[in-house]
Amino acid sequence: MADCEPNGHRFMHLKAPEYAYMFGFLQADGHLHQGAGQKGRLNVELSARDIDLLRAFQELTPYSSSITERTRSTNFAETSHTAVWTLCSLEARTLLNELGLPYGRKSKTISPPRGEFSHRDYLRGVIDADGSVGYTGKGFPFVSLTTASTAIGTYCAVTPGRSQVPSATPIGTHVTASTTSST
Repeated sequence: MADCEPNGHRFMHLKAPEYAYMFGFLQADGHLHQGAGQKGRLNVELSARDIDLLRAFQELTPYSSSITERTRSTNFAETSHTAVWTLCSLEARTLLNELGLPYGRKSKTISPPRGEFSHRDYLRGVIDADGSVGYTGKGFPFVSLTTASTAIGTYCAVTPGRSQVPSATPIGTHVTASTTSST
């Protein structure tokens, strides 16, 4: 459980860079399950080498949550070691859903958050989860994002000045290059 929320902001106050980043990441790599009645959970499963990011999310969350690790065989690797962050709070799940994290399959339906939010940090979270940053064979920087969501694709493509990857984020270090995507 979080000792305190960042800069005194309430949970998922999307003007706060930490929460905007976290929300973008959750939209791209999280899964909101809805069970019978009020049961349900939010899960984020990452490679175990990225467990620090899950711990950062846990610190930002003022609700009880857990992080577990597992090793299993997948169609991608004979041995896969992952870490899973699980949040069950109905209050937290309801807020995330109201902000735009849908229950169940979401790849085609996610869209930028409703209301005001830190655009740079939100986009950074989406790219950290589902994109990549690097250099081409000729040494040119690139930012790549694959999405099935028309709303996210449109947001990235037609929002001037918002397709920049910030050079730092307070809670993660997945993307460390500072580049501008130009199309």
